[in-house]
Amino acid sequence: MWNAVEYFKSLNNRLKLTGGKFILCRSTGLGNLEELLDKWQKYQNFTVVDDSDDGATIRRGGGYFNRRSVIVYILKKYNFKSQQDREEKLNEVRQIYSKFLSRIIRDSQDIQELAYLDKNRIPYHEVPGYFSVGTTGLYFVITIDEPIDLQFNNNDWDEQIVFDSTFDQTFS
Repeated sequence: MWNAVEYFKSLNNRLKLTGGKFILCRSTGLGNLEELLDKWQKYQNFTVVDDSDDGATIRRGGGYFNRRSVIVYILKKYNFKSQQDREEKLNEVRQIYSKFLSRIIRDSQDIQELAYLDKNRIPYHEVPGYFSVGTTGLYFVITIDEPIDLQFNNNDWDEQIVFDSTFDQTFS
């Protein structure tokens, strides 16, 4: 299984715009930004990876796939009294997003787990103004459909049907 956190850690360290300037944090949803909050006072720029999506099993092209989504936040602090500073920082974040995306698409040709990256739709959104005063950025979502073998094997099942009548009484 593809390790999204390690992959984006590598991108974050290797991209000249982020290397040494953006700290990588892990998240398990907008409600669980503990690692980001722990580093908030010390750092100005963040790449946050959320790979905690529950996923779904889908059918596509005659086969079944486990669909996983990964959300990546690119955040940068700015002087909240200056809209010009905000715009400059947001433009830098947009540039980083484009560089990350171009690398992800390229890597999807070489990294086996990324071969199943959904390149038809990669949504991104600017972080709402109320997210945190003095912070701008965006987040984007990549989706990977990993093939799964759902072939039925009769050997996995007992032929005898066993029904425990006490089970039914427990829930009445």
